[in-house]
Amino acid sequence: MSFAHCDGLSLRFAREGRGDESAVLLHELGGALDSFDAVAPLLTQAGLGVLRYDARGAGLSEKPRHPFSLDDGADDLAALLDAVGIVAPVHLVGVAAGAAVAALFALRRPARVATLALCAPALSVPADRRAYLIERSEKAVRDGMRSIAEATLARSFPEHLRGDRFADYRARFLANDPVSYAHANLALAASGVADRLGAIPHPCIVLAGRHDLLRPPAEVEAVADLVPGARFAVIDSGHVMPVQAPDAMAAALLDHIAGARRASTVTEAEA
Repeated sequence: MSFAHCDGLSLRFAREGRGDESAVLLHELGGALDSFDAVAPLLTQAGLGVLRYDARGAGLSEKPRHPFSLDDGADDLAALLDAVGIVAPVHLVGVAAGAAVAALFALRRPARVATLALCAPALSVPADRRAYLIERSEKAVRDGMRSIAEATLARSFPEHLRGDRFADYRARFLANDPVSYAHANLALAASGVADRLGAIPHPCIVLAGRHDLLRPPAEVEAVADLVPGARFAVIDSGHVMPVQAPDAMAAALLDHIAGARRASTVTEAEA
């Protein structure tokens, strides 16, 4: 693990593998780069370099005391890529709230993205969900992370998916800084990324978890329908795919990347 200083913000990151192409992994709300512990090796074994990092306010990255937005998250990613010297377009993978940041980054900096994967994407926030996010942020600040842990994890991590990795995941969730976690909730509540998905120009796969209570497959498929040419697939997972179904998630990502390479080769041959 290393740290990069990005426009006045310290971000923890891990860089693994040394492939010519890089996959960049963006974690879920309440998660950290550790969420990808079981996915990253599967990608590096396939020849990809992997960059994963703690978003601002998460994990061991710096905890700002002022509110921030998803656009700030996209700017952080650009600064991190510059800091670690990744110039070539990347295979961008976002999970849940991380998918919202990934989509924004792809829209704002299309030349830096080769392919896009939106996994259990948290892109649209209707009024009832917005109220829930605001209430949860207030409770976390007032009463601490433990006060919201069970209700939150019951939705993102159903009982039948709680294998060996759940205890560590819960412990990391409890260790979140409540103020930063609240800021991240409010950033998601204020987002409106779904309205802009029609402008995404990249090969894109949208993954749903069959057991996802927060973003069920029908809702995720509707997101896929908004992205021109996007593939939609369902894997046997809940909301936190990299922890609950790392093998299936990695297989879907690698298949998507391979398909994009083949399509690019055909296009170049026809040019």
